Amino acid sequence: MKQTVIDVSILIPTWNGASLLEDCIMHAARACGGLSREILVFDNGSSDGTWELLLQLEKRVDGLMSIRSRENLYFARAVNQLAERARGRFFLLLNNDVFLDDDSVPLMVEALEGDERIGVVAPQLRDPDGTIQKGCRRLPTFGRFMAEGSGLARLVPGLGWRMAEFDHNSLSFVEQPMMSAFLVKKSCWLDVGGLDERFPLYFNDVDWCKRALDRGWRILFCPSAGGVHLEGWSGRRLGFRQVKLSAKGLHAYFLKHHISSRFSPRYLLLLFCCSGLYMRWLLRLLLR
Repeated sequence: MKQTVIDVSILIPTWNGASLLEDCIMHAARACGGLSREILVFDNGSSDGTWELLLQLEKRVDGLMSIRSRENLYFARAVNQLAERARGRFFLLLNNDVFLDDDSVPLMVEALEGDERIGVVAPQLRDPDGTIQKGCRRLPTFGRFMAEGSGLARLVPGLGWRMAEFDHNSLSFVEQPMMSAFLVKKSCWLDVGGLDERFPLYFNDVDWCKRALDRGWRILFCPSAGGVHLEGWSGRRLGFRQVKLSAKGLHAYFLKHHISSRFSPRYLLLLFCCSGLYMRWLLRLLLR
């Protein structure tokens, strides 16, 4: 039987996010305005009543479907499994700690439909107090990596991968916005492929954006669409695993895109940089 095509498939991976999930889902539904939509949620082996909550919500929220895993598969595998089931012309990847503004999705869809070269649109995300989150990045390279690590990027912001000089209040093409809220054309997703599962939690978004840009797609930051983001809410709950997965993702990204051999001098530099960041992230975790 032929599947019904809808406008937007909202893909939400969650792990022990019961306290946020209902609000996230309700905001996402209102954010779609008059667009047809489905909401697909992947429960990553939660132990806080998430699954029971989802079963209740399925009775009240039209188009909500839930999938459960016995263990935490993290972000990449969860999103890929949701995308395989999605019927929408557009996929909205959404963290469970994001609460989109009403009618924000049609604004992003309009931008996507306005230019066939645009494959992704990302909204402006804010802290709960209204502060704009500066989540757009340039793709990391060794030069940008060293500029950040040495502090030179603070003196000359354009040298680093963080876009500190960008006010995040202007319509602009960017290289890598946060995947916390990320609207993708289905045709773009199929062309680029799903998330690389060698990056379970961190840097899968960076890798995916690089692959999209390499294939000629453009990524648009759209500040007229927005939402509130409790940045890092899920990651902080991982504790030490967050540090380990962050360093592992960075290491895998540079091995994939910037180092041809483990015998290269660049590989030793990568190990040194990863070790430094690992210790810095670990120190921050211990202090927190």
